[in-house]
Amino acid sequence: MTSDKQEYRIRNAATQKYYCFILAADAELRRSLLLVIRHSSLVVRHCREMKLEAYRIMEEMENSYWWFRARREIISGTLTRYLAPGSDILDFGCGTGGIATKLCELGYRVVAADNSEQALAACRRVGFQTIDLSNEWPARGSADCVLAGDVLEHIEDDVGLLVKLRDTLRPGGYLIATVPAYEFLWSGEDYVSNHVRRYTRSTLQRRICAAGYRTIWCSYFNTILFPVVLAAVLGKRIFRPRDMYRSDVSPLPDWQNETLYTLFAFERHLLRGLRFPVGASLITVAKALGQEPKT
Repeated sequence: MTSDKQEYRIRNAATQKYYCFILAADAELRRSLLLVIRHSSLVVRHCREMKLEAYRIMEEMENSYWWFRARREIISGTLTRYLAPGSDILDFGCGTGGIATKLCELGYRVVAADNSEQALAACRRVGFQTIDLSNEWPARGSADCVLAGDVLEHIEDDVGLLVKLRDTLRPGGYLIATVPAYEFLWSGEDYVSNHVRRYTRSTLQRRICAAGYRTIWCSYFNTILFPVVLAAVLGKRIFRPRDMYRSDVSPLPDWQNETLYTLFAFERHLLRGLRFPVGASLITVAKALGQEPKT
Protein backbone atom coordinates (compact mmCIF):
# COMPACT_ATOMS: atom_id res chain seq x y z
CA MET A 1 0.00 0.00 0.00
CA THR A 2 3.03 2.28 0.13
CA SER A 3 3.75 2.18 -3.61
CA ASP A 4 2.82 5.28 -5.57
CA LYS A 5 0.93 3.07 -8.02
CA GLN A 6 -1.18 1.65 -5.17
CA GLU A 7 -2.08 4.94 -3.51
CA TYR A 8 -5.71 5.48 -2.65
CA ARG A 9 -7.59 8.58 -1.62
CA ILE A 10 -10.90 7.27 -0.32
CA ARG A 11 -14.02 9.29 -0.83
CA ASN A 12 -16.29 9.67 2.18
CA ALA A 13 -19.55 8.60 0.55
CA ALA A 14 -21.76 10.35 3.10
CA THR A 15 -20.19 13.78 2.86
CA GLN A 16 -18.54 13.37 -0.56
CA LYS A 17 -15.55 15.17 0.93
CA TYR A 18 -12.80 13.25 -0.85
CA TYR A 19 -12.20 11.89 -4.30
CA CYS A 20 -11.90 8.14 -4.63
CA PHE A 21 -9.60 6.86 -7.32
CA ILE A 22 -7.49 3.80 -7.95
CA LEU A 23 -4.09 3.91 -9.58
CA ALA A 24 -3.23 0.26 -9.03
CA ALA A 25 -3.94 -2.56 -11.44
CA ASP A 26 -4.13 -4.98 -8.49
CA ALA A 27 -7.55 -6.60 -8.66
CA GLU A 28 -7.73 -7.75 -5.03
CA LEU A 29 -6.86 -4.29 -3.66
CA ARG A 30 -9.41 -2.63 -5.91
CA ARG A 31 -12.16 -5.08 -5.04
CA SER A 32 -11.48 -4.67 -1.30
CA LEU A 33 -11.83 -0.90 -1.61
CA LEU A 34 -15.01 -1.14 -3.66
CA LEU A 35 -16.59 -3.49 -1.11
CA VAL A 36 -16.07 -0.83 1.56
CA ILE A 37 -17.49 1.91 -0.61
CA ARG A 38 -20.56 -0.11 -1.60
CA HIS A 39 -21.70 -0.27 2.04
CA SER A 40 -22.81 3.34 1.64
CA SER A 41 -26.42 3.57 0.45
CA LEU A 42 -25.55 6.84 -1.27
CA VAL A 43 -22.96 5.14 -3.48
CA VAL A 44 -25.26 2.17 -4.11
CA ARG A 45 -27.97 4.53 -5.35
CA HIS A 46 -25.42 6.27 -7.56
CA CYS A 47 -24.29 2.95 -9.07
CA ARG A 48 -27.88 2.02 -9.90
CA GLU A 49 -28.47 5.35 -11.58
CA MET A 50 -25.31 4.95 -13.63
CA LYS A 51 -26.37 1.46 -14.69
CA LEU A 52 -29.70 2.76 -15.96
CA GLU A 53 -27.80 5.49 -17.77
CA ALA A 54 -25.58 2.83 -19.34
CA TYR A 55 -28.65 1.04 -20.74
CA ARG A 56 -29.97 4.31 -22.12
CA ILE A 57 -26.66 4.98 -23.86
CA MET A 58 -26.63 1.43 -25.23
CA GLU A 59 -30.10 1.73 -26.73
CA GLU A 60 -29.40 5.13 -28.26
CA MET A 61 -25.95 4.37 -29.66
CA GLU A 62 -25.95 0.63 -30.36
CA ASN A 63 -26.59 1.09 -34.06
CA SER A 64 -24.10 3.91 -34.55
CA TYR A 65 -21.22 3.72 -32.08
CA TRP A 66 -18.13 1.97 -33.47
CA TRP A 67 -17.56 -0.45 -30.58
CA PHE A 68 -21.11 -1.82 -30.56
CA ARG A 69 -21.21 -2.22 -34.33
CA ALA A 70 -17.85 -3.95 -34.73
CA ARG A 71 -18.39 -6.21 -31.73
CA ARG A 72 -21.73 -7.25 -33.19
CA GLU A 73 -20.04 -8.19 -36.48
CA ILE A 74 -17.36 -10.24 -34.72
CA ILE A 75 -19.78 -12.12 -32.47
CA SER A 76 -22.26 -12.87 -35.26
CA GLY A 77 -19.42 -13.88 -37.57
CA THR A 78 -18.12 -16.32 -34.97
CA LEU A 79 -21.55 -17.81 -34.33
CA THR A 80 -22.24 -18.42 -38.03
CA ARG A 81 -19.10 -20.59 -38.25
CA TYR A 82 -20.61 -23.09 -35.82
CA LEU A 83 -24.40 -22.92 -36.16
CA ALA A 84 -26.65 -23.02 -39.21
CA PRO A 85 -29.47 -20.51 -39.77
CA GLY A 86 -32.65 -21.68 -38.11
CA SER A 87 -30.86 -22.67 -34.89
CA ASP A 88 -32.36 -21.59 -31.57
CA ILE A 89 -30.18 -18.99 -29.85
CA LEU A 90 -30.59 -17.89 -26.24
CA ASP A 91 -29.12 -14.38 -26.00
CA PHE A 92 -28.41 -14.44 -22.28
CA GLY A 93 -27.81 -10.91 -21.04
CA CYS A 94 -29.20 -9.50 -24.27
CA GLY A 95 -28.98 -5.83 -23.32
CA THR A 96 -31.09 -3.72 -25.65
CA GLY A 97 -31.08 -6.34 -28.40
CA GLY A 98 -28.49 -5.20 -30.93
CA ILE A 99 -26.86 -8.61 -31.40
CA ALA A 100 -30.21 -10.42 -31.26
CA THR A 101 -31.45 -8.20 -34.11
CA LYS A 102 -28.38 -9.01 -36.19
CA LEU A 103 -28.81 -12.76 -35.63
CA CYS A 104 -32.48 -12.60 -36.61
CA GLU A 105 -31.47 -10.88 -39.84
CA LEU A 106 -29.14 -13.82 -40.48
CA GLY A 107 -31.97 -16.33 -40.07
CA TYR A 108 -31.60 -17.48 -36.46
CA ARG A 109 -34.42 -17.87 -33.94
CA VAL A 110 -33.49 -15.76 -30.92
CA VAL A 111 -34.91 -15.52 -27.41
CA ALA A 112 -33.70 -12.46 -25.49
CA ALA A 113 -33.05 -12.91 -21.76
CA ASP A 114 -32.04 -10.24 -19.24
CA ASN A 115 -32.78 -9.10 -15.69
CA SER A 116 -33.20 -5.44 -16.66
CA GLU A 117 -36.75 -4.33 -17.43
CA GLN A 118 -35.34 -1.42 -19.42
CA ALA A 119 -33.36 -3.80 -21.64
CA LEU A 120 -36.26 -6.22 -22.05
CA ALA A 121 -38.64 -3.40 -22.94
CA ALA A 122 -36.26 -2.36 -25.74
CA CYS A 123 -36.22 -5.95 -27.04
CA ARG A 124 -40.00 -6.26 -26.92
CA ARG A 125 -40.37 -3.06 -28.92
CA VAL A 126 -38.67 -4.77 -31.85
CA GLY A 127 -40.67 -7.97 -31.46
CA PHE A 128 -38.42 -10.39 -29.57
CA GLN A 129 -39.66 -13.13 -27.30
CA THR A 130 -38.12 -12.30 -23.93
CA ILE A 131 -37.33 -13.97 -20.62
CA ASP A 132 -37.18 -11.85 -17.48
CA LEU A 133 -34.37 -13.49 -15.53
CA SER A 134 -35.59 -11.82 -12.34
CA ASN A 135 -38.65 -14.09 -12.39
CA GLU A 136 -37.93 -17.12 -14.58
CA TRP A 137 -35.18 -19.26 -16.04
CA PRO A 138 -34.78 -20.62 -19.60
CA ALA A 139 -36.18 -24.11 -20.08
CA ARG A 140 -33.88 -27.09 -19.89
CA GLY A 141 -32.61 -28.24 -23.29
CA SER A 142 -34.23 -25.30 -25.10
CA ALA A 143 -31.26 -23.82 -27.01
CA ASP A 144 -28.79 -24.88 -29.67
CA CYS A 145 -26.52 -22.08 -28.48
CA VAL A 146 -26.28 -19.88 -25.42
CA LEU A 147 -24.72 -16.53 -26.25
CA ALA A 148 -23.36 -14.76 -23.17
CA GLY A 149 -21.98 -11.51 -24.51
CA ASP A 150 -20.12 -9.60 -21.78
CA VAL A 151 -22.08 -11.28 -18.98
CA LEU A 152 -19.67 -13.37 -16.88
CA GLU A 153 -17.73 -10.34 -15.62
CA HIS A 154 -20.89 -9.15 -13.81
CA ILE A 155 -21.27 -12.37 -11.78
CA GLU A 156 -19.47 -13.22 -8.54
CA ASP A 157 -19.97 -16.97 -9.09
CA ASP A 158 -19.30 -17.12 -12.82
CA VAL A 159 -18.65 -20.87 -12.74
CA GLY A 160 -22.01 -21.45 -11.06
CA LEU A 161 -23.75 -19.47 -13.79
CA LEU A 162 -21.96 -21.42 -16.51
CA VAL A 163 -23.14 -24.67 -14.91
CA LYS A 164 -26.75 -23.46 -14.96
CA LEU A 165 -26.44 -22.32 -18.57
CA ARG A 166 -25.15 -25.76 -19.54
CA ASP A 167 -28.53 -27.25 -18.63
CA THR A 168 -30.30 -25.03 -21.18
CA LEU A 169 -28.28 -26.51 -24.07
CA ARG A 170 -29.44 -29.33 -26.29
CA PRO A 171 -27.02 -32.20 -27.01
CA GLY A 172 -24.27 -30.83 -29.23
CA GLY A 173 -25.13 -27.25 -28.31
CA TYR A 174 -22.59 -24.43 -28.02
CA LEU A 175 -21.72 -21.79 -25.49
CA ILE A 176 -20.34 -18.59 -27.05
CA ALA A 177 -19.13 -16.01 -24.56
CA THR A 178 -17.28 -12.71 -24.64
CA VAL A 179 -15.62 -10.99 -21.69
CA PRO A 180 -13.38 -7.93 -21.14
CA ALA A 181 -9.67 -8.72 -20.90
CA TYR A 182 -6.92 -7.77 -18.46
CA GLU A 183 -7.38 -6.22 -15.04
CA PHE A 184 -4.96 -3.43 -15.92
CA LEU A 185 -7.52 -2.18 -18.46
CA TRP A 186 -10.09 -1.53 -15.71
CA SER A 187 -11.90 1.68 -16.70
CA GLY A 188 -15.00 3.76 -16.19
CA GLU A 189 -17.03 1.33 -18.26
CA ASP A 190 -16.24 -1.45 -15.79
CA TYR A 191 -17.30 0.80 -12.94
CA VAL A 192 -20.64 1.98 -14.34
CA SER A 193 -21.47 -1.56 -15.52
CA ASN A 194 -20.77 -3.03 -12.06
CA HIS A 195 -18.15 -5.48 -13.29
CA VAL A 196 -16.56 -7.87 -10.80
CA ARG A 197 -13.47 -8.76 -12.82
CA ARG A 198 -11.73 -8.84 -16.17
CA TYR A 199 -10.16 -12.00 -17.59
CA THR A 200 -7.11 -13.44 -19.26
CA ARG A 201 -7.41 -16.32 -21.70
CA SER A 202 -6.11 -18.76 -19.09
CA THR A 203 -8.52 -17.63 -16.35
CA LEU A 204 -11.48 -17.76 -18.74
CA GLN A 205 -10.59 -21.24 -19.98
CA ARG A 206 -10.14 -22.52 -16.44
CA ARG A 207 -13.61 -21.32 -15.52
CA ILE A 208 -15.11 -22.81 -18.67
CA CYS A 209 -13.45 -26.15 -17.87
CA ALA A 210 -14.51 -26.05 -14.20
CA ALA A 211 -18.15 -25.60 -15.29
CA GLY A 212 -18.04 -28.77 -17.41
CA TYR A 213 -17.35 -27.49 -20.91
CA ARG A 214 -14.75 -28.30 -23.51
CA THR A 215 -13.23 -25.24 -25.19
CA ILE A 216 -13.45 -25.44 -28.98
CA TRP A 217 -11.89 -22.09 -29.78
CA CYS A 218 -10.76 -19.04 -27.84
CA SER A 219 -9.10 -15.78 -28.87
CA TYR A 220 -8.51 -12.24 -27.78
CA PHE A 221 -10.08 -9.57 -29.97
CA ASN A 222 -10.13 -5.78 -30.24
CA THR A 223 -6.44 -6.31 -30.94
CA ILE A 224 -5.70 -3.78 -33.67
CA LEU A 225 -6.82 -0.93 -31.42
CA PHE A 226 -5.30 -2.43 -28.26
CA PRO A 227 -2.47 0.16 -28.01
CA VAL A 228 -5.03 2.97 -28.31
CA VAL A 229 -7.24 1.42 -25.63
CA LEU A 230 -4.30 0.95 -23.26
CA ALA A 231 -3.08 4.52 -23.77
CA ALA A 232 -6.57 5.91 -23.18
CA VAL A 233 -7.05 3.97 -19.93
CA LEU A 234 -3.64 4.90 -18.55
CA GLY A 235 -4.11 8.53 -19.57
CA LYS A 236 -7.41 8.78 -17.70
CA ARG A 237 -6.01 6.99 -14.65
CA ILE A 238 -3.11 9.41 -14.36
CA PHE A 239 -4.47 12.73 -15.65
CA ARG A 240 -8.28 12.50 -15.31
CA PRO A 241 -9.02 10.09 -12.43
CA ARG A 242 -12.65 11.23 -12.17
CA ASP A 243 -13.23 9.76 -15.64
CA MET A 244 -12.47 6.30 -14.20
CA TYR A 245 -16.01 6.44 -12.81
CA ARG A 246 -17.80 7.50 -15.99
CA SER A 247 -18.85 5.61 -19.10
CA ASP A 248 -16.29 5.49 -21.89
CA VAL A 249 -19.07 5.67 -24.48
CA SER A 250 -19.76 9.12 -25.91
CA PRO A 251 -20.51 10.49 -29.40
CA LEU A 252 -17.53 10.95 -31.71
CA PRO A 253 -17.03 12.85 -34.96
CA ASP A 254 -18.26 10.74 -37.88
CA TRP A 255 -14.80 10.32 -39.41
CA GLN A 256 -13.33 9.09 -36.14
CA ASN A 257 -16.25 6.79 -35.41
CA GLU A 258 -16.05 5.21 -38.88
CA THR A 259 -12.27 4.82 -38.73
CA LEU A 260 -12.45 3.01 -35.40
CA TYR A 261 -15.30 0.82 -36.65
CA THR A 262 -13.41 -0.14 -39.82
CA LEU A 263 -10.25 -1.10 -37.91
CA PHE A 264 -12.10 -3.07 -35.22
CA ALA A 265 -14.57 -4.80 -37.56
CA PHE A 266 -11.76 -5.92 -39.88
CA GLU A 267 -10.81 -8.43 -37.19
CA ARG A 268 -13.85 -10.54 -38.09
CA HIS A 269 -12.03 -11.62 -41.25
CA LEU A 270 -8.75 -12.34 -39.45
CA LEU A 271 -10.43 -14.34 -36.69
CA ARG A 272 -11.55 -16.96 -39.20
CA GLY A 273 -8.01 -18.27 -39.32
CA LEU A 274 -6.15 -16.63 -36.43
CA ARG A 275 -6.18 -16.52 -32.66
CA PHE A 276 -4.92 -13.17 -31.42
CA PRO A 277 -2.40 -13.33 -28.53
CA VAL A 278 -3.56 -10.05 -26.99
CA GLY A 279 -6.59 -7.77 -27.08
CA ALA A 280 -9.02 -5.73 -24.99
CA SER A 281 -11.65 -8.51 -25.06
CA LEU A 282 -11.90 -12.31 -25.25
CA ILE A 283 -14.27 -14.56 -27.16
CA THR A 284 -14.66 -18.30 -26.67
CA VAL A 285 -16.67 -21.15 -28.16
CA ALA A 286 -17.29 -24.24 -26.01
CA LYS A 287 -19.37 -27.40 -25.80
CA ALA A 288 -20.80 -29.02 -22.67
CA LEU A 289 -19.07 -32.25 -21.71
CA GLY A 290 -21.37 -35.24 -21.80
CA GLN A 291 -23.79 -33.55 -24.18
CA GLU A 292 -22.23 -34.56 -27.48
CA PRO A 293 -24.90 -35.72 -29.94
CA LYS A 294 -25.28 -39.49 -30.26
CA THR A 295 -24.32 -41.06 -33.58
